[in-house]
Amino acid sequence: MSNLVAWGDESVRTQGQDVPAYYMGVCICNLEEVDVHRMLTTVTKRHVPKLHWRDMTPSEKRKSIPIIERLALSHIVVAAIPLDGSVSSERARRKCLELLLPVLEYEYGVNRLVLEARESHQDDRDLDFARGIRHIIETLRVDFKPGNEDARLWIPDQVLGALGDTRNGTMDFSPMVASLDFRTVDLRTS
Repeated sequence: MSNLVAWGDESVRTQGQDVPAYYMGVCICNLEEVDVHRMLTTVTKRHVPKLHWRDMTPSEKRKSIPIIERLALSHIVVAAIPLDGSVSSERARRKCLELLLPVLEYEYGVNRLVLEARESHQDDRDLDFARGIRHIIETLRVDFKPGNEDARLWIPDQVLGALGDTRNGTMDFSPMVASLDFRTVDLRTS
């Protein structure tokens, strides 16, 4: 059995997008945390507990994405659209997970997904949801870690940031965006 681990994060983009969306992105990464940490902390001269796209300068962003591209990881992004106020972001998250978990297990052979931790009651709801869809996933385990404890969680944050900035025209990371396995859930019909 494989021992592939995916690392995931979320991003909500309602401004500057053609269609407001809830994004969930993951990278499949079995690199050691210390190696990822060492590589990604080179993009900033500031001491930060974690690399977070929205807190980075344009120069730091332009340094980060080439490092991630050189890692040659698989990146999967699910967009739940439209996030127009008719559906809560938590429902959009569940729809992303409902699509993403089977894709990770059956198409990529992933057996563990580590998501960036949120509030404990939110993480508990995600775990309940994952248990509730055991009829469509068999062995995939979902865990949580704070973003400042594992640099592998920084990778999907960076990828989702690059996607959002490319889509709203703030910066252009088109080669990275073109390499994503991008899936969409239509919140109006699901």
